[in-house]
Amino acid sequence: MHPHKIFYPLGVLYGIVVKIRNICYDKGWFKSETPHVHSICVGNLSVGGTGKTPMIEYLIELFLKEGRSIAVLSRGYKRKTKGFLELGSNLSAIDTGDEPFQISEKFKEVKVFVDENRVEGVKLILEIYPHTDVILLDDAFQHRSIKAHLNILLTEFDQLYIDDYYLPAGYLRDHKSRANQAQVVLVTKCPLDLNDETKRSITSKLNLRSNQQVYFTGLKYYPLRSLFDSYISDHFDSFNYLAITGIANPKPLIEYLERMFNVMDHIAYPDHYSFKNSDISKWLKILLNQENPAIVTTEKDAVRLLPFEKELEGIIVFYIPIKIVFQGREQDFKLLVEGF
Repeated sequence: MHPHKIFYPLGVLYGIVVKIRNICYDKGWFKSETPHVHSICVGNLSVGGTGKTPMIEYLIELFLKEGRSIAVLSRGYKRKTKGFLELGSNLSAIDTGDEPFQISEKFKEVKVFVDENRVEGVKLILEIYPHTDVILLDDAFQHRSIKAHLNILLTEFDQLYIDDYYLPAGYLRDHKSRANQAQVVLVTKCPLDLNDETKRSITSKLNLRSNQQVYFTGLKYYPLRSLFDSYISDHFDSFNYLAITGIANPKPLIEYLERMFNVMDHIAYPDHYSFKNSDISKWLKILLNQENPAIVTTEKDAVRLLPFEKELEGIIVFYIPIKIVFQGREQDFKLLVEGF
């Protein structure tokens, strides 16, 4: 990975500032608080998508099987509201952020909250729901004011933090040495045929401490689902798809879709992009003269398209669910998480 050279001096300065901040926390000059109930932080050292939401959903499913009472706390990135909110039927993805909204919609039995202040958010959750067993902290690794019982650090297979540079030269938002504070490092978005030699090479490169565990995961794509209705088809390959993405790295998804379906075009938007009526009009013009047209998008983008059901009337909109797949040692990971 090569840095944006013109920004390299700024990246060095950014790294120094972050290092000083971390020293202040490590020395106890800045205060960190640990929640009174079992807490798990899923985070990363970089900006962009490393697969945090699929990991949160994996943990939810794991703890639901144990009958645990679960709360999820997220910042609610790019939401139009401020402060502490509990997700409910009167809120939309615009109010809460797309990822918390997605989690809330998929897991009705789980309490989902957003708050920029993680410490205050945890306190309010426990005031409202004192019998909560597990709090999952989404994207909170860089928030030194809160110290989870277990830190799961995610890093992408094609963009390991060890090879990255500090903002704005690269994508790092925290110091590389912070990886030492994670009990688990998860290498995400790996090829599903990842071999043991590559695993050993990456493990060696990460140079983790003896008390740290490294695991490798990929993403499994599931059959397309209709967003606005219960439309079911056995012939997904009969459509001409316009792919719409507003995620950090759509490349793996688009490669998969192009292998499986007829994708006539792909429009990529920035991560967490707020769709507009003008975007919908652009898509409809593209689809107008196509035979069997359809839109395919990600699960995260789908929740931001819900308000446009009327504008997209007559167009079938599919989204593609994904789940984490472990590349070996999944049972070891489950035992570690459950017993920490």
